[in-house]
Amino acid sequence: MGLLDKLLGKTKKPSRSGKVKRYERKLGYRTGNMQGIGSRKRQEDSFAFVNALDVVKIRDMGLMALLADGMGGLEGGKEASEAACAAVSADFEKIDRDGDIAAQLKESVLSASDSVFTGFEGRSGSTMIACVLYDEKLYFVSVGDSYLYLKRGNSLCRLNRDQNYRWDLYLESVRDGVVWPEDADDDPNAHRLTEFIGKNEVSCVDMLLAPLPLLDGDMLLLCSDGVGGVLSETELMACMDGHSPQEACDMIGAEIKKKNVLHQDNYTALVISCGY
Repeated sequence: MGLLDKLLGKTKKPSRSGKVKRYERKLGYRTGNMQGIGSRKRQEDSFAFVNALDVVKIRDMGLMALLADGMGGLEGGKEASEAACAAVSADFEKIDRDGDIAAQLKESVLSASDSVFTGFEGRSGSTMIACVLYDEKLYFVSVGDSYLYLKRGNSLCRLNRDQNYRWDLYLESVRDGVVWPEDADDDPNAHRLTEFIGKNEVSCVDMLLAPLPLLDGDMLLLCSDGVGGVLSETELMACMDGHSPQEACDMIGAEIKKKNVLHQDNYTALVISCGY
C-alpha cells in the first residue's frame, strides 16, 4: 500500500469474499496554528491537535482540535488551560465512534472541568473549544467565550456563542421585546464569563445536537478572544480566503500585530481546511 493510496483514500482491502475493494474516498484535513503573547506577561492560551499528521488515524478515529484560553484574572490560567487540553486529548481514543460522539465529547469536557476545579480548588479556570472531525462531520463543544468559525464559500459563520454576562443581558432584553439591547455592551460586567472550565458546576455547554456535514473546501477557525475580539469577520475572511491553513494563521497574526491594540490579550488561532 503506497503513500499516494493513503492520501487519496484508496486503500485496498480484501472483502469477506476474498475480492479486493477500495475504501470510499473521504475528506482529508490540513492544519495550521499561530500564537502570540500580546502585551501580557506570559502566554495562558493552550491548544492541541490529535492525529493531525496521520492520515490513517484520521480515517479510522478522526481529527481532534482543542483550544483553551486560561483566565488571566484567576491564578494559574496557563496551568488550567494546559490541564483541560491534556484531559480531553487523553479521552479522545476512548470515544466509541459507533455511539453518540457529541454526548461523549460533552462528558469529556465536563470531566476535564471537574478535574480543573478539584486540582485548583476553584481558584483557576479556562475557556474550551473541543472539535472532532470524523466521517466528514464536525462535532464540537464550547465553554466560555472563545470563537469557532466555519468558512464555506464566500461566507464566514460563527458556530458557537459567547457564554458571558453580556449574552445573558441580550437574551433578557429580547424576551422583554427589545430587539437591539445596546445597553448590554456598556455594562461593566459584560465580558464576565458565566460558564468556564474549572467552575464548580458547568450548567450550560454550547454544542451541536446533530453533527455538521463538512464539504470540500470548508475551513474551520478556532481562536481565543485575543483574535475574535480584535479582528472583524471581514478581516478574518480576508486572511483565510484562498490561503493554506498555515498561511491564514500567519496572516491573522500579522493583522493582530498591525492593529497594535492597547492591552492586547494573548492570541491563538487554529485553522483546518477540508478537501479531497
